[in-house]
Amino acid sequence: MPALPRRTVLVRLGAVVALLAVALGVRGSGVLHPDTSAGLPPLPAVAVVLPGIVRSATPTETDLVQLHDTYAVRTIVSVGPPSVAEQAAVPALGMALVRLDVAPGAAPTVGQVRDLRAVADAGGGRTVLHDDTGTGPVVVAAAALQLAVGLPLDGVLERLGPAAAEFTPTQHQALKDIAAAVRGPADPANPYAALAR
Repeated sequence: MPALPRRTVLVRLGAVVALLAVALGVRGSGVLHPDTSAGLPPLPAVAVVLPGIVRSATPTETDLVQLHDTYAVRTIVSVGPPSVAEQAAVPALGMALVRLDVAPGAAPTVGQVRDLRAVADAGGGRTVLHDDTGTGPVVVAAAALQLAVGLPLDGVLERLGPAAAEFTPTQHQALKDIAAAVRGPADPANPYAALAR
């Protein structure tokens, strides 16, 4: 086999070096693997509720795989009916699926707030709370959870910003009652008195 001309060797070597440079550039840019160091998964309407707990819109089946594999999510809390894909994918991925039926305009019940607090207290991986849009009943459920673990009402409402203005009078009263019950001593007339610590 005859030797290749020097020019051909240099062109091929240059092409290989250029391809390696492009590959390193693509890898460094994060295009292939988005930076997850911020801790927030790329979901619609995503917001931090508590450390290790976020709220969002309904994740797709692909999102669920990414949540499990990349973000170590181990519990999905569906505020409302879970999607068919979710009902199949969540158990298949080894994650827990918790369903809370909180109607639009309503507030979580005492039992539902207890369930949320139990999820938060359990640890063992990250949790995603969601509803269809990420801006419906999941917002009041997330606020109730924040109050149930002892965050002050004013701070919870302030962090919600404009979303707090969307709460119904029933939801506002429920959040006040949850905060009062957790702060204690619980007024027996408070419908959330059972949450007192």
